[in-house]
Amino acid sequence: MEVTMSSADEESSVPDSVRPSLVKLTDDLATERNRLLTGFESRREVLEWAQRLTVRTMGRLPTQWYTDLAEQFRGVSESDHERVLLSVLLTEKRRSRDLHPDAVEGVRGRMAGVIMRQAHHRAFRYLRVDANEYTDTEESAHDPAKQRYIAMRPALDELDEKQCATLSQLLEGFRTRQSIIRWGDDLDLATHGQVSEEFLTRCFSEDSTVENLLCADHTAAERGRELFAAAYLLPAFHAGVRDLTGFSGESADEEGQGGLSRDDVPMG
Repeated sequence: MEVTMSSADEESSVPDSVRPSLVKLTDDLATERNRLLTGFESRREVLEWAQRLTVRTMGRLPTQWYTDLAEQFRGVSESDHERVLLSVLLTEKRRSRDLHPDAVEGVRGRMAGVIMRQAHHRAFRYLRVDANEYTDTEESAHDPAKQRYIAMRPALDELDEKQCATLSQLLEGFRTRQSIIRWGDDLDLATHGQVSEEFLTRCFSEDSTVENLLCADHTAAERGRELFAAAYLLPAFHAGVRDLTGFSGESADEEGQGGLSRDDVPMG
């Protein structure tokens, strides 16, 4: 007897996407957008999110975004408050400033809807050029939810793991100058070689930099390493992702302005 499939059965047999890398990219960035809209529980979480976003946008965030973000990790001399836009990124319980909830929601929304959306679009257009199509019957081959690698690119996923590890090592601090040297080896891998020889030498030999990188159990040292990560590591990570994806020859600033405006955030 011939068995016919119902329309529901036919729909369930259709793969989610024959180009799952594009769906995986979109799903990963949706996760990071939700993290932004929810807010972060610490300054460190903000840095970790920025690193993840750097890889998952495939290096398509504007360089000005990193400059503006680093500025948020500088101290405010006249008070113990963090800077305004950093306050916006933190949850209400974790920020020291009194901000209106509507203002916070508005700024986060603009970051998600403008800066992230534009970077997502540019990454999507890049990836679509060589996104593989899967038409076989193996479910795992075309189910985006079952893909292990970021954008189904193992090299990008490996870079992400290296960046996550080197960022964590920096924020924890180092015990000795020798451990800084070993970290420099990892940093070359994490940035795809996009750090200068002078930078790595300074990390080891410049006394003020070494003092900042070595472990110290006080808030000032922790804040110093956070600023170091925001000002130096994140831009190097960004350059490394762009180089890996073959995009380093073009200026990120030519892709559009992606700065953060503190004027968006009214106080109180």
